[in-house]
Amino acid sequence: MLQITEKQVQDSITMDMALPVLRNAYKDCMKGEIYAGDRIFMPLRGQENVGQWLVANCTNKPYFGSKFSSVFPENVKKGLPSVISKVSLYSAVTGEIQGLIDANFLTAIKTGGSAAIATDLMAKKDANKLGIIGSGLQAFSQVLAIQEVRNITELYVYDIIPERVDSFIKQIEAIKNNPYKIIAAMTAEECVTQSDIVCTCTTSLTPVFKGSSVKPGTHINAIGSFTPFMQEIDEETVLKSDKVITEHLEGLWDAAGDVLIPYEKDLITKDKVNGTVGDVLTGMISGRENDQEITLYESVGSCVLDIALSIAIYEKFKK
Repeated sequence: MLQITEKQVQDSITMDMALPVLRNAYKDCMKGEIYAGDRIFMPLRGQENVGQWLVANCTNKPYFGSKFSSVFPENVKKGLPSVISKVSLYSAVTGEIQGLIDANFLTAIKTGGSAAIATDLMAKKDANKLGIIGSGLQAFSQVLAIQEVRNITELYVYDIIPERVDSFIKQIEAIKNNPYKIIAAMTAEECVTQSDIVCTCTTSLTPVFKGSSVKPGTHINAIGSFTPFMQEIDEETVLKSDKVITEHLEGLWDAAGDVLIPYEKDLITKDKVNGTVGDVLTGMISGRENDQEITLYESVGSCVLDIALSIAIYEKFKK
């Protein structure tokens, strides 16, 4: 068995490598060549702490795999990651474990890359102002990825813990691909109002901004909510969205509190969700009709993408 550490993953993976792997995984999924099984999530000592198990199987490569993630928001106060993940990769021929991969950075790159693909398909072509709510690893990966698909001129950052913003800005200064301005927003609403593209990257159980602050033409990547009781964006934002896509419809209706909560209140029907990233990538549906539409990518995680990226990393080290 090959063990791949967090540092080895960080040293080996780039967004340039990840984006084509993720695009191809979406297309392979549409052809049934890789698919996800049912997820299991378990609240641990209250609803804030969660353990989540995801699985996926390849039919075009000799692998299947699983990912375990734990989410403990209070870890931030202990100097630990709030999300901790590990991928197990298995032989589809013998069932033997082939690789055990530390997957915190892998998960962030996967999530950021998938959001960048959705952004490329759904955001206005001239969208250049990016707003980030949150300042952890997931927030970092959103900037790293989205700057590859849009020419960012201004980046707005907001976090509920203001002192975290300065260190986050320093991290972004080191990796930004052009000299865009970085502004510490005073409120979440300022961050949203000033932005063409908004990414919510938190573990919040309650909405992090008011839907009234979303202007026409905005694209939103909501990546923090992945259980039925987490609601990172409010009902108004969902109702205002003209297009809603996700990674996999089954996963969304199992786990996306952002959408499940208004659905359970009879504010929306299942028709509110238009389809998947794969549907847009393959031309089955449109990501945007005009520059006034508000578009929403609701991410709940995809083991299809986790395993596709894990295979690419595993095969790189196996050589």
